[in-house]
Amino acid sequence: MKGVLLSNINMQPLLRALRPWDMAAGTYNSLLADLSDDRSAAAGEDVTHLFCLYDSDTLLGDAFYGIGRPEPCEKFLSLINNFCARYTAKVVVTNLLSISSNRWLGCADVLHPESLKKYEAAFNESLIAIAKKHPNLLLVDIDLLFRRYGESALLSNAFWYAARIRYTARMFEHMADMIRTALEAHAQRAKKVLLLDLDDTLWGGIVGERGPHGIALSQEDKGRCYRDFQRCIKALTRTGVLLALVSKNNAADVDEVFDTNKMMILQKEDFAAIRINWRPKVENIAEIAEELNLGTDSFVHIDDNPVEREAIRKFMPEVAVPDFPAQAENLPTWFMQEIAPIYFGKYVISKEDAAKTQQYRANHARQQLAATFDLDAYLAGLGIECSISADDGKRLVRASQMTQKTNQFNLTTRRYAISDLTRFVENHDHAVLLLDYRDRFGDEGCVGMAIVDLAAARIDTLLMSCRVIGRKVEDRLLDKAIDLCRSRGHPKIVGEYIPSRKNELVADFYEKHGFTPITEHSDGRIVYEKIIDDRRQ
Repeated sequence: MKGVLLSNINMQPLLRALRPWDMAAGTYNSLLADLSDDRSAAAGEDVTHLFCLYDSDTLLGDAFYGIGRPEPCEKFLSLINNFCARYTAKVVVTNLLSISSNRWLGCADVLHPESLKKYEAAFNESLIAIAKKHPNLLLVDIDLLFRRYGESALLSNAFWYAARIRYTARMFEHMADMIRTALEAHAQRAKKVLLLDLDDTLWGGIVGERGPHGIALSQEDKGRCYRDFQRCIKALTRTGVLLALVSKNNAADVDEVFDTNKMMILQKEDFAAIRINWRPKVENIAEIAEELNLGTDSFVHIDDNPVEREAIRKFMPEVAVPDFPAQAENLPTWFMQEIAPIYFGKYVISKEDAAKTQQYRANHARQQLAATFDLDAYLAGLGIECSISADDGKRLVRASQMTQKTNQFNLTTRRYAISDLTRFVENHDHAVLLLDYRDRFGDEGCVGMAIVDLAAARIDTLLMSCRVIGRKVEDRLLDKAIDLCRSRGHPKIVGEYIPSRKNELVADFYEKHGFTPITEHSDGRIVYEKIIDDRRQ
């Protein structure tokens, strides 16, 4: 990554806080000028990330004191919109407007026609609309930092008047952390599965000793802490996170809690996998990974027991195992501040994310059906329906997710950000194909993807979600890629297999589909070709 930082104040300390990133800063107060100049450092071909981080009070200009309109704000909105449209391959990071509490109108600021609160809301509404139009624009809400830590801890009058530095060192550190977290979310690097213990984790006490109604889970006191904690977890499932239970317990005792304790927020159907027994947790986690067909490096485990946490860290170091709060009253805040955004942060929630648990439960039903039929009968019984769309710019979030997360059925394992895919969609010599799937068990949404270089008749990327492996729908995606290249007049199409630690499943994919290997490289990469139009040979 190579980044350029633009601002309307002195933001040099942020560069130090963002080390070791390769970052440079524009000249002082160059934000608006550099955004409008195609010769500025921000427009450089080697710049992948542009950070436009401004001071809100300064951007308002004289309007901050009730004089005139906030013209710099209006100009910034126009410039950021145009820059994102011109440089779609760059990720542009900017903050929402967050005006300080020094309001010239005082209490009248709520209702007055020149209310700063009104300006702030209108500006942010316009900026959000621009971000919805340009997927390469990433917004960070620094107002959350002011709410959490307070202006007195984050703003410095002494620095401001001495060097035009608005923030304290603490604010620069918090802002750097927020930017890193936001970029991770924008790049689709979130974990997939939250593994949960039960006793003294989802409720207080040990159910085997206290019984299903004696555990701490209620509307009051300590029991309210655990209930709110469950609310936080339940909310996370709406972003596409899968839940799994891993508890050393008697299954009958746990069932009785789910069946009879009305204080439970989480229900059995909220969990994609459940292991309640007395076996080592690492064995259960390995089984869950196999059941869900996911790598354990996409797992996060929450457990109050430090011995269990240490065992998982030792034997499954790829599983993220955060420390657990000492006090139950800290559980909801800890989860929403330190777990959800750090491990499961997403910048945009797709419709596939919102239905993730139901999709995995439906897949379990398909697996049960498969056990009773031969393959052909099984596939016929599913009633599979597929549709393929090309260059749908509104679905690049899902497309990027798939390139970042799909490993087993992925011929090249190339990872692409939204900005990369935008470049492909806008280039007429490429096609981004998305395959949607549904059957009699439900709608799986987008499960397959291909990126085709139409000028070179080359398949850059071909991948399928693990949820549909074995249903032969990948053939339809390959056929579409071949048809597009044939329509361009190409006699052959080229594909390649790049081996990884996880994609051995598709090592012979091209050979099974009539391709011939033409080049084999020392790193294991194999280039294939297939004749698609005999008349042009």
